[in-house]
Amino acid sequence: MRSFSKPVAWFCLLLMCGSAWVVAVHHHADEAKAASCQVCIAAHTAAPTTTLPNPKPIFWRLFAVVPEISDAKQRLLAFALVIRPPPLA
Repeated sequence: MRSFSKPVAWFCLLLMCGSAWVVAVHHHADEAKAASCQVCIAAHTAAPTTTLPNPKPIFWRLFAVVPEISDAKQRLLAFALVIRPPPLA
């Protein structure tokens, strides 16, 4: 599949760059030819005429976080598991 998709991607890139180059260097000697030119018509009609309003986002609470009430004695429980240092001589 990769051997097929890579040349197709290069062809699409080449086609896009070629069409961009044609539009960039495209010009007419008189206005009569520009009125019937497909490139000129497509360039002027592709612009969007109206924009739709952005929808207002809705935020939903997925879960509630309730802080756990901890007691001071529960915090000291972890220190009871520590080994005390050796006595001084």
